[in-house]
Amino acid sequence: MRNLGEGSIEDAMHEKEQLLIGERRSFLKAVQWSYTLVWGEKGISALLFFVLAGLVGPRDFGAVSIATIYVAFLQMFLDQGLAAALIQRTTLEQAHLNAVFWANLILGLGLVLISILFSRQWAAFNHDPQLAAVISVLSFSILLQALSIVQVAVLQREMNFRSLSIRSNVSMVVSGILGVVMAFYGLGVWALVGQQIVRDVVALVLLWRVSSWRPNLRFSWRHLTQLLGFSLPHFVAQLANFFDAQVAAIVLGIFFGPVAVGLYKLAERAMLTVLMMSSSSIHTVSFGQFSRLQNRPVELKQSVLTSVRMSSIMSLPALAGLAMISDQLIANIGSSWGPASDALKVLCIVGVAYIVSGYTSPLLQALGRPQQSAILEWLRTVAGIAVLIVAGLMVRNSDPQYQVLSIAVARLFTTLLLVIPIFIPIFLSVSGISLRDFLDAALPSILASLAVILPVACLHYFLPGESGSRIMLVAEVAIGTVGGMTTLLSVDSQLRSLVWRELVFAKRRICRTS
Repeated sequence: MRNLGEGSIEDAMHEKEQLLIGERRSFLKAVQWSYTLVWGEKGISALLFFVLAGLVGPRDFGAVSIATIYVAFLQMFLDQGLAAALIQRTTLEQAHLNAVFWANLILGLGLVLISILFSRQWAAFNHDPQLAAVISVLSFSILLQALSIVQVAVLQREMNFRSLSIRSNVSMVVSGILGVVMAFYGLGVWALVGQQIVRDVVALVLLWRVSSWRPNLRFSWRHLTQLLGFSLPHFVAQLANFFDAQVAAIVLGIFFGPVAVGLYKLAERAMLTVLMMSSSSIHTVSFGQFSRLQNRPVELKQSVLTSVRMSSIMSLPALAGLAMISDQLIANIGSSWGPASDALKVLCIVGVAYIVSGYTSPLLQALGRPQQSAILEWLRTVAGIAVLIVAGLMVRNSDPQYQVLSIAVARLFTTLLLVIPIFIPIFLSVSGISLRDFLDAALPSILASLAVILPVACLHYFLPGESGSRIMLVAEVAIGTVGGMTTLLSVDSQLRSLVWRELVFAKRRICRTS
């Protein structure tokens, strides 16, 4: 018979095991709903983006992109990392939420005025006077964002991605329909502006309906300053991320004007859509999960390794496929977008590096080391800016195709010489993952990527199709998907078991309903 001590130890171990299983299920459930959010939002957004691109053209897209960068930069000062501080903080009080809400609202009103006041200067800087009016209208999205930050942070902290998914997808559909209709009737730039404003308004209304949190009239400086210790270093890191993401378009706008910006943003948007739909959901959920496990290194290591494995499986084959179909994809959008196809191939390689390096900053922040994250991000950003400026000066008098391609190559150059040699080793060191474990986690996705590339390359060789052929595009997507999925299921037993379980569950649900 067991004595009391043995029974207590076994019960404690069983309770711990059940807790870990429950947390893993909660994490996977959150990832599932986060994928629903991203696939709905980014999928619908990408579809509408390419439809609008065919109706509008590179110049109007470039103009709105330049205006959006300006407004998005000011929006960063609205949050200042406070939303991440609300998610990361272990003990959160109502006073913290109130303080952030009222600070954001007051700051948002001021930023709207600043945005409108300096809109003419930004328009002149980018050689497009019509930007001033576009910026003035888009500036009101700053205020809409101010009214959303706390509610979104609360839902993310609760891992309630179901509500965020519904809110995001509905707002995207409603605004997308309006944008396409406006573009069809020849409203050009204003179709894109109207689509963004309506999206933010609908998203705000739905967010306040699904969120149970409401502010009161109390404001506490003490609670706000408690969050600033984490939020300000996080904000500095996010500021670096912003410039790293947008500096290419900024350099293109200053040196070459809106047409080059439009071409580059199309290529970048295609790459980012695939990257976000495949792995950003895991990135979004992982920060909250890593924060939960920050004092439990063994569980944290396993969670990080799972996140890397899932991201690589979802992203690497998809980026390989996008690079292979880039010519047909761009040609089907419209002949005016042709110069973007080569840049898209290069940016797909850049996206591969960000699958893993993108976990470095969230992991450092979850471990309470935002200062280190900020230093790393600014190191990458400063180096990237220098390389992009040199590239812009070298091709200043070239055709738009070479201008856009040179900026993409400059991004790749920075990634190969800085991001991979620095970010990934730091990531492995902080997470406690060995290089062998890392390579084992990535191996199935690497093999699947090769299985995507080879059959599509053979198709190009034996059946060269004419540019813009929809049949050829569908054939490329189909053969690449079959090759990648078949290889993944063949070499990855965990994925194979997961797919089998889902099929069994789906069959049972169908049987119950019938």
